[in-house]
Amino acid sequence: MKKVYIINFHHVLNYGAVIQGYALCKFLVKNGYDAKIIDYRPFYFLSQTYRPAKGIMKTIKKIIMNLNFYKFRKNHIKLSEKVLYTEKDLIKYFKDSEDAFICGSDQVWNAKLTNGKMDPGYFLDFVPKTAKKISYAASIGHARFDRQNQEVILEKLKSYSSISVREDFAKEEIQEISDHKLTPKVVLDPTLILDDYSEILDFSLVPDEDYIVIYTTEDSDAFRKYIQLVKDVLKMKVINLGHYKAGKDTVDYVNIHPSKWLGLFSKATYVCTNSFHGTAFSIVFKRNFSVLGRETKKDLNTRQLTLLSNLGIEDRFIHELNDFDHTYHLEEINYSNIEDRFNELISDSRNFLLDALK
Repeated sequence: MKKVYIINFHHVLNYGAVIQGYALCKFLVKNGYDAKIIDYRPFYFLSQTYRPAKGIMKTIKKIIMNLNFYKFRKNHIKLSEKVLYTEKDLIKYFKDSEDAFICGSDQVWNAKLTNGKMDPGYFLDFVPKTAKKISYAASIGHARFDRQNQEVILEKLKSYSSISVREDFAKEEIQEISDHKLTPKVVLDPTLILDDYSEILDFSLVPDEDYIVIYTTEDSDAFRKYIQLVKDVLKMKVINLGHYKAGKDTVDYVNIHPSKWLGLFSKATYVCTNSFHGTAFSIVFKRNFSVLGRETKKDLNTRQLTLLSNLGIEDRFIHELNDFDHTYHLEEINYSNIEDRFNELISDSRNFLLDALK
């Protein structure tokens, strides 16, 4: 059985990052590969993950969250046998490998997330020439490549046998720095190509009544007003799965086990989000939803817009709060109308990945 090693942001306190790692690994295992995620824990991520929060109660909550994420990784993610902390560790561990290596998904090429500079580990610099390099749905988020390091980045990318990215923006960046000599393929995030999440779904927190799920990645008054507008019309219980306050009379689950988080997402009557993975999971579980654009770091909105536009439902994206129309944005999504296109995108993405590994 051919071995495949994946490197991504698996050891962070982020639901989307951890579950997409699970999804990619699980998909490859289901297709006959001995797939594992490299247990790479650079010190800058360890500092973010384990340093105390501001205040005793927040620190306790963070400890609980770390324990929940630890349990999820232990029970559901196949990791390399050894924990690796530096590029030197990676080079030494894989120096004689003839296996295949995948970087992605998530924002592995966003220097703002990797300690303010390119992390060679996430560019697969450690992989020997005897092995195969592939990127799957790699993202740079909203940050352009550093033009001062353009040639260095280009040389790294030239060593890949296959390159795919998650957003049009990343494709355009690579085309620009390579003078269109490299043309990456835009593929779906791993969360969208896995067809069965039953192994990790936990419904123990799902209420008997209809409910709205809230998942925001920024602290925004506009988002809270948006929630209130939805709540006033739907008149349902509101469950907040994000880290920011979502307004009055909400049930907050902000440090729970990823399986419980996903279980709540999967049964929601309506989802209000501004997150890429919030959007992705709404589509995976065929939930009714809308996406309010971010007020800060607006370039991050391109991630959701790429996905929604490719499915022909870009009208679920609300650019500004004034654009919200409850008679329209709360209308049920007819998933049968996008099923053919969605299946086509899934098949295309799966085929890219499996062909790249052959």
